[in-house]
Amino acid sequence: MQTAVIGSPNSGRAIILPTDADELLRWRRGHRASTYWCGTQLGGCGNELSDRLYRDKVCHFAHRPHTSCHRTATGASSADHLFIKDDLVAWTGRLGIRGRATSRDLGSGPGDAVDFRAGKGGQQHVRFQFSKLSHAEWTSTRDRLTGEATTLDWVFGPSTVQPETVEALCDEYGYLFRFRFETHGAARHIRLRAEDPRNSTEWVPLRACAMTPEGLRVPGAELRRRTSGSRPLDVAGVAAAPRSRDDQVRALRGALISAARFRARPTWEVLCRTAGGDLLKVSSQDRVGLLLAVEQAGEEGAPLLSALLRTGAGEPPPYIREVVAAAGGGAPATAQVLKRWCQRETDRAFAVYGMPSRTAPARLALTTDGRIAAQTAEPATRRTIVHVEARASALEVTPLSEALRGARTRQDGRLVVGLLEQAEDSIVTLPKPERTKLLREMRTARDWLNSGVTKRRRKRQAPANRAGKARAKKKGGTLRDARPLPGLEEKPKKRKS
Repeated sequence: MQTAVIGSPNSGRAIILPTDADELLRWRRGHRASTYWCGTQLGGCGNELSDRLYRDKVCHFAHRPHTSCHRTATGASSADHLFIKDDLVAWTGRLGIRGRATSRDLGSGPGDAVDFRAGKGGQQHVRFQFSKLSHAEWTSTRDRLTGEATTLDWVFGPSTVQPETVEALCDEYGYLFRFRFETHGAARHIRLRAEDPRNSTEWVPLRACAMTPEGLRVPGAELRRRTSGSRPLDVAGVAAAPRSRDDQVRALRGALISAARFRARPTWEVLCRTAGGDLLKVSSQDRVGLLLAVEQAGEEGAPLLSALLRTGAGEPPPYIREVVAAAGGGAPATAQVLKRWCQRETDRAFAVYGMPSRTAPARLALTTDGRIAAQTAEPATRRTIVHVEARASALEVTPLSEALRGARTRQDGRLVVGLLEQAEDSIVTLPKPERTKLLREMRTARDWLNSGVTKRRRKRQAPANRAGKARAKKKGGTLRDARPLPGLEEKPKKRKS
């Protein structure tokens, strides 16, 4: 258990226990009077905890003997809904505004969401979503909250938003707010950014954001002005000059890649809101030419981005069959074959362009008569990928189990500890095969950490023991110069008379 609260069972002051023994010793010296509790705001039992210091394994909190607790979230991120309140207090104090943060239990725990209300009567509302929310739940909740506030902003944590929700927010506002946390000592602090279909802003701390009459604003994010008619409008609302075909192709390709990144399947009309309103009146035959140019601009073997398009009923548009055939994918014989083929290409696009990326399945092959060819081998196994920011660039992605193995091979103990912490937070979200593999690698990594500490201890002790033995041998024994105990002095020998 890595998190607790300080002071009392109902406290909202959270702490992450340092995992290193020396860091924990420094923390103890500075907080001698602190008491730690399995806080009720963490979903805990309310009993007191003790900090356990280890040299041969990760330091952690532990319950007292014979304590019963059913708390499920114990990793470093389990107290993020409490840490965000500290950041919000500091932020509102800096801005000079009044605000109040409240944790919400939506069915899985007290940290499912945090509502921040500001302004007169709390009419400005920002919801930080920590738990996963279905699109239907989000829609109904948004409708209810919109009627209670003048402005409503939704900020989503990792793996909490559905593709349909992403599409709806980007369609309405032009971007989606995201948050993540970074650990600094015994606390964690929030960072935010705005993601739009074209790009994303930089991650910034909360203090860099602003609360305006229009709601929450993140640096670099601008409200997108919708297009009108067949000609796009510039930022001033003036009709822009007609674009060339090459510009249209680049805009279409960028919009489709962004849709794949958000795991969304847009209709042509929704796609044109990103790619440009001048494409709304393009005929079906002209769409085929534009989409074929989009596919030719990609690398050989890349996913067919046109397969992402759908009709209002969720089916592939009929003209996509021509794009598939012209791009070398074959000629689907029926609508069902086309739907299945496009679904596989959609999965491939989500794998390649999604966040995080993963290994893409193989493309479905079609026979000469337009049927799905028999599969000669199993498709590539899908793997969950995580960013390893400690040793890789933002564009590099590595499976978590492989990252642990690599860090262990490189003898990088600090990275192993960090990856173990990340694994504990994310393992419950993994599919069973990947979870089993990761658990096995986590056990191996912990054993390696423990063995490394034991070896270092032995190495430190060995030279001292050898030096002591050498000195003893040189002096003729360890008791040679010792004074005898009282009463055991050697008695003088009697002289013979």
